[in-house]
Amino acid sequence: MDTLSTPGIMTGAAARELVVKSLAQSARAIGASLGPLGRGLMYGGGSGGPRHASGGLAIARQIAQENGAWSVAPRILRDALWEAQRDLGDGTARTACIAVAAHAVAAARVAQGVSPVLLGNAIRRISEKLPGMLDAQRCPAPGALAIARAACGDEEVAEAVARISASLSETGAVDVSEDWRPGVRFEQFEGYCLDVKPDAIGAGRAEQGVRLEMDTVHVLVVNEVLDDFGPLARILEQFVSRSKSLVVVARGIEGAARATLVANRAGLRMHVLGLVPADAGLHAMKVLEDLCAVTGATLVSEETGVSIAGVRPTMLGRAVHLIVDGARAIFVDPAGPEQDIAARRALILAEADAQRYVSLDRERLLRRAARLGCGWGEVRVGGHTAWETGQRVDGARAALAAVRAAAQQGVVAGGGQALDALADALPHALRNEFPDMALPVRRAALDAVMSGCRAVAAQIARNAGVEAISLSIPSDVVDPLSTTLSIVRRAFSVAATLLTIEVLIC
Repeated sequence: MDTLSTPGIMTGAAARELVVKSLAQSARAIGASLGPLGRGLMYGGGSGGPRHASGGLAIARQIAQENGAWSVAPRILRDALWEAQRDLGDGTARTACIAVAAHAVAAARVAQGVSPVLLGNAIRRISEKLPGMLDAQRCPAPGALAIARAACGDEEVAEAVARISASLSETGAVDVSEDWRPGVRFEQFEGYCLDVKPDAIGAGRAEQGVRLEMDTVHVLVVNEVLDDFGPLARILEQFVSRSKSLVVVARGIEGAARATLVANRAGLRMHVLGLVPADAGLHAMKVLEDLCAVTGATLVSEETGVSIAGVRPTMLGRAVHLIVDGARAIFVDPAGPEQDIAARRALILAEADAQRYVSLDRERLLRRAARLGCGWGEVRVGGHTAWETGQRVDGARAALAAVRAAAQQGVVAGGGQALDALADALPHALRNEFPDMALPVRRAALDAVMSGCRAVAAQIARNAGVEAISLSIPSDVVDPLSTTLSIVRRAFSVAATLLTIEVLIC
């Protein structure tokens, strides 16, 4: 019986109706962000004043309440969008539109007597046929600029992303960050980049904050806090006599060790410098190990059994050139054996795959792997307001993700066109499929999947103020095939899962 059987518990038709209504509210807010004429969401930011959310996940986070029956379905949707953002870097609004549209149709059929469990299973079975049908819709890629433009709708950001992606296409090789100045700037580095604390130890007051360069650099890497160079004095003397360059990279350089570097650089004009990684704790040790692999240095550390007293010149790494610019140290043409670097990169990438459910750790690992390739770039994006800056940063990240995904598996027509064509083809393509499936269930599942496929183009048309049939999408607007496939799989899985909700705690 569909009743409020117990105070605080909602079941049956009442629960399903509340799920549909709460999802519809989420879909209206999230769907409004789709397309070139999409809009964002304003919400209260406490003492910081109103704030702006423009992406599917960002809006879902604000829409979803944290408790109560109304919050259950929006929170399930929000978590699914978080996974999509983590894995794809884009597509959260499309995922939400497809999932909610498919669920709404399916829920209506459940209200007419179709089993929710059978219908959910049927939706999943039909969705398994979609990848092959989408793959058949591949179209010629229009170029990185058009792909980036379609993903972010910002010409300046798209141009920067297209240029840097052409030379640094590897995943994780490009960072996107906020800039306090309006505009888009990008830098590209050839060499291994290490984030360091801006205080270059040994550099005089006039040299602090100034770009420093050293040639034919020897690298000493120490996973300790150095407070005295005592046992290293003989090595320092060799650098004095032979006019060689030495950079000491350690977890910390203090006391007498710091004073020695300052005195030797300023008084004796030695080419020495001390650097401290910006990372701390275990992360600092990991990047020091990366530096050893890329330069061929031996790590001085208790873990490796190598002490300061046991350091020999053969334990130093090498690089043709060193550039220290603010919080970055770039080792150009480092001399580490290629097989060691490749092994280190493979180890980090395997760890990144194992951490795929922890977004921050995964991004950190991919960045480290990319930097071991000695090619890395940064896109710095700024706007005239904090809202505009956040929107442009999100757009740059989406554009990068789209360009990379398109390079891997190709593209399909964008703006929901490929999904619309999929909906048109489904009835004929599946006419002889699933003979074991009851006809009412099959029809309901097909209607739900077709409705979901049409939802993206319909929402873009709605945002543009036109009918879907009148929507005109330029031919160079495309979506990466791999991203579209993943969106479809996730969206219909979410829709099928939501159908199983029969009880809500009020």
